Amino acid sequence: MPISESGHSAIYHEFAGIADGSVWLVTGIVHIGIALGIVLASFGIFKRLSLEFVGAGKELFKKQLKIKDATPARNMLYMVMLSFLPMLLWLIPIKHYGFLYKLLRSLSFNGTVLDEGIFIAFIGLLLFLSVKQMTVSRNDKPISLIPALTVGFASVVLIPVAGLSLTAGVFTVLALFGVMKNIAYRYALVMSAPVLLVTGIVEAASARYTAGVIEIIIGLILSVIASFICTRLLKFIIKKQYLSYFAYYDFALGALAAVIGAIQLIVK
Repeated sequence: MPISESGHSAIYHEFAGIADGSVWLVTGIVHIGIALGIVLASFGIFKRLSLEFVGAGKELFKKQLKIKDATPARNMLYMVMLSFLPMLLWLIPIKHYGFLYKLLRSLSFNGTVLDEGIFIAFIGLLLFLSVKQMTVSRNDKPISLIPALTVGFASVVLIPVAGLSLTAGVFTVLALFGVMKNIAYRYALVMSAPVLLVTGIVEAASARYTAGVIEIIIGLILSVIASFICTRLLKFIIKKQYLSYFAYYDFALGALAAVIGAIQLIVK
């Protein structure tokens, strides 16, 4: 959904007194379940892109790969791969942090929800602007190089920083570029699923707090079901142009969190 899961999680952790960024095993399992739910709800998209990936590999091996005359599905595959490339910037070494990813991650779970509030409100602004864009424009453009790269560089910040939303960020950026709504929706799903899957695996492997088998099974099943329903519901929301309601929610939650965060800083 076009709201920040990481922002809600950071706010919950802050008020639960767990503001050190510690990961629970169930959190990783839930993220894996969300990724699986997205894939199941839009299986046709992932199946087509997987076949295109295999086909591109065969053509490359035979030295018959053609980029200029690519089909719409193949072009989307190329653009998605291009959008993932900027994430290599996470490996830039940063003094005292190790890598850029850890520096960006440090903006979260820092003892105040001020920054999460600002980032959540920013996502609300992007949603509001994209709704306005789709109201005055036909949004009939295919995905192309500049929007794909913009999404890629934006994702470098969208993924590690709590309060921002990858799904909302990808969709709104493409919408602001005039990309067709159905392509922007599919693109957001294709970007989100692998990120959530990898994130969940890393969290499960490095979790500080463990869980029982029953908890893991329940968490996985419920997250798959919820993700499946929400993925289908998101398509309906975009089609009926209900995104503005999520923008208002993000504005309200962001403002509330920012005020509380400011009070936290004053108290400290």
